[in-house]
Amino acid sequence: MTRINNAFYSDLGDRWFEGDDHAIALLRAESHIKVEYVRTIFGKIGIEAGASVLDVACGAGLVALPLAAEGFLVKGVDLAEGAIETARKRADTGPPIEFAVADAYQTGEPSAHFDAVLLLDMLEHVERPSDVLKEAARVIRPGGIVIFHTFNRTPLAKLLAIHGMRVIARDTPEHVHVYDLFVTPNELIEMAHDAGLVVREIQGVRPVVNRAFWWSVVRRRIHTAFAFKKTRSQSVGYLGYALKAP
Repeated sequence: MTRINNAFYSDLGDRWFEGDDHAIALLRAESHIKVEYVRTIFGKIGIEAGASVLDVACGAGLVALPLAAEGFLVKGVDLAEGAIETARKRADTGPPIEFAVADAYQTGEPSAHFDAVLLLDMLEHVERPSDVLKEAARVIRPGGIVIFHTFNRTPLAKLLAIHGMRVIARDTPEHVHVYDLFVTPNELIEMAHDAGLVVREIQGVRPVVNRAFWWSVVRRRIHTAFAFKKTRSQSVGYLGYALKAP
């Protein structure tokens, strides 16, 4: 199997937040729907400002920083040292937040410590997603929540998340995504169950096909209005959440 390329995340620097020609700009565009979804689910189950949140594979803080600005006690961890360095620089001028280099398989965090764990756009970047879910279940308190986003293993997801990315973003590193690592919803539900988690919701996610989308395709740059939306179909990517038994 082709090895996933996670090394380039350390070398992006300010491109995490600036520029429109690198594949990371797609992740930046997608971060908006993730933050919105986290807010919605937190509100739905009563997780309020002041709750502790662990953002696993946080990158430079595209989701962690907005949540900290809303009063959540966020810790972001990632193996990419350069991404963590960039995140810390951004955090210097904002609300309190902690960033650390750590492994998703063994975060080093205390058991039953967090109210929520975020696994956003990361399960398709590891070879043992079941172990990541077990670690997430370990560090959340009983009744806590794990929110996830990943890609389904379908031909359409392969077309958009692998081949389509190369079309839209002219600067796309090799093997950003590896099809064999994509996770079907049924697989995720089973792995979550084995970790002591119960999946309560899964919603599909796909790009919004509008003028900004086609502008991006033609120019091979990510338009500032490029957006994603929730959909009933889970054939490309999907968002969802799972709860740990009280």
